[in-house]
Amino acid sequence: MLNRLLSHPLFLFGLVAFIYLLAIPVDVMEVDSAQYFSMTNEMLQRGNWLEFTDRGKPYLDKPPFIFWISGLFFSVFGSSEFAFKLPSILFSIVGWYATYRLAALFYNGQTARLAALMLATSQGYFHFNNDIRTDTYLTNSVITAVWMLAEFLYGNRKAYWWMGGFACIGIGMLAKGPMALVAPAAALGTHILLKGEWKNLLRWQWLAGLAVSLVVLSPMLYGLYTQFDAQPNTMVNGRTGVSGIRFFFWEQSFGRITGENVWKNDTGPLFFVHNMAWSFLPWSVLLVAALLRVIGSLGNKTVPFRLSRNEWISLGGFLLPFIALSLSKYKLPHYIYVTFPFAAIFTAQYFAELAESKAEKLKSTLITIQMIVLFGCWAFGGLIFVYFFPLENPILMLVGALGLLGYLLFGFRRKIPFDSRWLLVSLSSSLSINILLATHFYPSILKYQSSAHAGRYALENGIPLNRLYVFDCNGRALDVYTGHVQQEANIENLKSALKPGEPIYVYTQLEGKVKLEEAGFLVESVFKSPHYAVTLLTMNFGNPKTRASVLNEGHLLKLQ
Repeated sequence: MLNRLLSHPLFLFGLVAFIYLLAIPVDVMEVDSAQYFSMTNEMLQRGNWLEFTDRGKPYLDKPPFIFWISGLFFSVFGSSEFAFKLPSILFSIVGWYATYRLAALFYNGQTARLAALMLATSQGYFHFNNDIRTDTYLTNSVITAVWMLAEFLYGNRKAYWWMGGFACIGIGMLAKGPMALVAPAAALGTHILLKGEWKNLLRWQWLAGLAVSLVVLSPMLYGLYTQFDAQPNTMVNGRTGVSGIRFFFWEQSFGRITGENVWKNDTGPLFFVHNMAWSFLPWSVLLVAALLRVIGSLGNKTVPFRLSRNEWISLGGFLLPFIALSLSKYKLPHYIYVTFPFAAIFTAQYFAELAESKAEKLKSTLITIQMIVLFGCWAFGGLIFVYFFPLENPILMLVGALGLLGYLLFGFRRKIPFDSRWLLVSLSSSLSINILLATHFYPSILKYQSSAHAGRYALENGIPLNRLYVFDCNGRALDVYTGHVQQEANIENLKSALKPGEPIYVYTQLEGKVKLEEAGFLVESVFKSPHYAVTLLTMNFGNPKTRASVLNEGHLLKLQ
């Protein structure tokens, strides 16, 4: 039955890609996505693709790949949500394919297709193809690199496989730093060591491959050197004398473990456990069961597990980066996404093996837990789509009703085989909920991103963009929707910019408006909109009865 469900993978994967595409028209979210979008425009306007600035200030935090790939698509399609989000989706599709090909090296085609499907439909993948992050490019570059290097080791051993693998490592490092080298090394190194393949450990292609990666990195390294190392007085994040090359290779990543990196939030070592639980939905229950199974089988010859006989790549690629990231003193939920392809492979293999087994009690327990988890998802979805942001579109209501019907119809029919039942309830729930998130929930919350609306207002009403400033807030979406890199200003800057008969305009929020009035400016609000930091959602914001208590005000002010 499982084989029949996966016998038409193009339809399933096409549907998932379509749901990704549904989120393209949604506004670009602050802070990170809007900042990357704005910096891409700034790069194109400056005509310098090697040295980066953020609103005119030297920028060092992220490597340049997201700006390069976005700039390329902007040059072809124009500066738009479509051009910004499309390359992320295309990279994700490559990541699905690489996951499939890597799994197919060690398991059958059915397991390989299932692994790719689990990856594509994980909540994290839906999330980072709307709120665009550098992790999208890192994750998919890493799994593509591991697949290519595994093809070299266990496939036809052609040189283009190892060269392509190390080129992908270079791209991943261009996307988010040394983790793109650490994760493949953890995955392949674990497998080679536990299999005792000492000849593979000592291949000359590893050193030669690092040279390939360095060639890929060389434009970025040159830019870092000229912008920072060759100009030690450059001020970045309040510091001078910062080495851009050292920051890239050490401080940006390993420095978060040693404490050298300035970014710290001390979220604790278990931060990624609960984040993995929601972001790997609807497959989280299987992931936990698979981990318990493979760990329980270690050293126990009476409990054979095919993963231990076939490959250790997926377990090493998941566990070691997970542990390393958990030791970091600065964590955000999307940092863990780099482990998802590896989690999908060993979870898919466990599921395929479980489906063939006669462990009926275990199957019954797992499907019961899955039904409870999905019930929680539907209950929270009902809260969102019925109470928080009620659905009004009849087509979307039908989509939600069909998804819920699938959950109820397939979930409580015990005569359906375990594997089919699991897939049907999981996919009907996940796909329908994510259609509603992309087409209704995200547009609803982005009504409260005032900087985007202020940007559109300024552009449509002919406000001179060279006399438009940002004061006392981030306001990155203002840059996105004016198509102009705005100037950050303080009280002194604004006073010096004012001239008789020539007003200036300022985007700020309520606190900033009060500060300007107290500073003696004659202030006129030409545009006002409710504001909320939409990437930091809370129940008080969702609840219509308490929403007003947590809203700020975004103002476009005329000063004269």
